[in-house]
Amino acid sequence: MNWKDIASTVGTIAGSVAPLLGGPVGLAVSIGSQIAGALGTDNSPAAVAAALRSDPNAALKLQEWAALEREQIRQSHLELQKIALEEYKTELQDRQQARIAHKDHWMPSAITIFLLVMLAAQMAVLFFMPIPEGNRDLLVYLSGNFLPFVSAAVYYWVSSTKDASERERKLSMSTTAQTATGQHK
Repeated sequence: MNWKDIASTVGTIAGSVAPLLGGPVGLAVSIGSQIAGALGTDNSPAAVAAALRSDPNAALKLQEWAALEREQIRQSHLELQKIALEEYKTELQDRQQARIAHKDHWMPSAITIFLLVMLAAQMAVLFFMPIPEGNRDLLVYLSGNFLPFVSAAVYYWVSSTKDASERERKLSMSTTAQTATGQHK
């Protein structure tokens, strides 16, 4: 007897577990082992099947185990989402810090303009000039690798965090001006 043989029996009690027992051997053995542990039986399909047939509480234990596993998976998924959100916040803070540090410097705009001019030149070469067959793949490859740099430079200027900080700056300037003139209530 193998784990696939008891998948239908387990499926009548804990439907979400049955497909896992019928899946790849490694996954089935792992899930079967966890089920056996939850039921307190030997780590074998026969022992699990016997426990499900003879022990009236086995079905309840299996359902509790399945519910606990689902909750653990849900919690893990939430944790991963929290981590992703924190990474995104850190990235936004880093970008905002770079903007603050270089807000009046000419270099970010010069780099962006230079990259855009280079992109235009590359596109002109790709579309309007004959390219030797031996160099075509290399030129396309290099152009494709160049696009993320151009995208990052443009994104530096047009991303939502820049817009939000610009609105916040204008709002604070407006509030300061109203306070200075006595119009703010």
